[in-house]
Amino acid sequence: MIHHRWLKLVFALLLVAALPGVAAALAQEPAAGPPAPLAPEVEPNDTPWDATYLNGWRQGRIDPVGDLDYYRITSVYVGLDLHVDLRMPPGSPLSPVVTVIDGEGTVLASATCDGVLACLSLRLPESDYYTSYYVRVEDGNGAGGPRYEYEVQTRYTDPNEPNNFLSQATPYTPGESLSAMIAPEGDVDFYVFTAEAGAELAVAPGGVSYFLLDANGQEISYIPSGWDVLLKFEEDGTYYLQTDDDGGYPAPYTLHLRPVDRPLLFSFTKAGTLGGVAFQPGDIVRYSPLFDTWSMHFDASDMGLRGNLVAFSGEEFMMLTYATAQTLPDVGKVRPQDVLEFYSYSLGEDTTGFVQIRMAGSDVGLTTTAESIDALGGFMFNYKVYLSTKGNARLPMNVGVLTAQRDDVIFIDGNTSGEITGGDWGVYLDGGHMGLNGANLIALSVGGGDGAGYHLMYDRPVTLGGVTYQRNDVIWCATATEESDTCDSYEEAFDGALVGNYVIDALQVLPYETP
Repeated sequence: MIHHRWLKLVFALLLVAALPGVAAALAQEPAAGPPAPLAPEVEPNDTPWDATYLNGWRQGRIDPVGDLDYYRITSVYVGLDLHVDLRMPPGSPLSPVVTVIDGEGTVLASATCDGVLACLSLRLPESDYYTSYYVRVEDGNGAGGPRYEYEVQTRYTDPNEPNNFLSQATPYTPGESLSAMIAPEGDVDFYVFTAEAGAELAVAPGGVSYFLLDANGQEISYIPSGWDVLLKFEEDGTYYLQTDDDGGYPAPYTLHLRPVDRPLLFSFTKAGTLGGVAFQPGDIVRYSPLFDTWSMHFDASDMGLRGNLVAFSGEEFMMLTYATAQTLPDVGKVRPQDVLEFYSYSLGEDTTGFVQIRMAGSDVGLTTTAESIDALGGFMFNYKVYLSTKGNARLPMNVGVLTAQRDDVIFIDGNTSGEITGGDWGVYLDGGHMGLNGANLIALSVGGGDGAGYHLMYDRPVTLGGVTYQRNDVIWCATATEESDTCDSYEEAFDGALVGNYVIDALQVLPYETP
């Protein structure tokens, strides 16, 4: 084995002696140069259209003379603070000027860096997510060359910080859209706002969960991320929101508590004017509680309808009953026991569309004056029509008859979304079980609240759940299920005093809106 090792050594020495040039070359190899940039700019990037995508540090060079380097950032951090950092290797003669430009070419900010790492900062406008912005780097003297090197990055910070404690809570005004960020991981943000008793606020999904706290910081409820949640405040006071990042990674989010509007549609027994809007007893006007404004919703004269509209249901596609018998083109004779359906092309001061019969009362057993309809509910494309009659009604059943009082909510299941010519009658709300003592149900709206129930109105004061409601008050009757024949609880949904001496004849409570 020793013999073999000596042979290898001799062979190596002979090889080196035979190749002196190789040995000399190895001995004279220069030291390694600086490493290549890890994320170099991609030329050409002299215009926004050719911009290099900027995500983390990018190394660049202003070369040749007058070179411009553009970088693109696609930001989801709207409303946050954008910072542009720039640094240069020793010996770089660059006098860097950094400019931030939006997608329309508008300059948002510009600064000469003067060797400062945090070169430029600005608040990004509240705009759509994934908006493109551009960072431009150039030499302030218009120079350039191989040594004009730099590297650049962008980063974001939350302008609401510090707000990690209740005592540091950021003041917030409901209705405002506020951009923020969970960073670093585990960050907690607090916000403080005030709300009045009865106020409703909708929490828009914004990428983070919240705890709703009272003025003492005690938890009231939990608001999970990604859900549309409606908050209703029982007391005037100060409230807090505390973020819960669910253990997620740092990310932007938007806080937006939207005021809730619960618009109502009304028809009145006589002509009048409310909020500057003139109406006739056949019209439907819209009221916005949030803005306290009135507007025309359905102009009966535009459709050739006359008389008092005593019952209706719907918003764009509606069921209508008029107290005045009349003859309509393409429809024929219409009576107070009949239900029309209206398909709208437009609504408001210029109401257009067409009318046809939904249910002829004589086909389903509504024939007497007492069986005239004075309240309607339900949805036009549903098989069922909910109603109440002016007096007592005797309605045909497969076996016997159904006797209904004027304080009941009854329905007919016509087994069709088209014209109802027959069907099965039933009772939903039994006025006798509610202790109404002969009060007439004169307006009805199915649903529109939180859960199953009805909005009701009576022709006189009624006491329900220990509370007395006046004529024109809209009462929310919450039921355990749609089939319940009585109410579990009651609540005033509209104060009838707001319409003064006018008498409401029909109503529809619309789904809540968040303007």
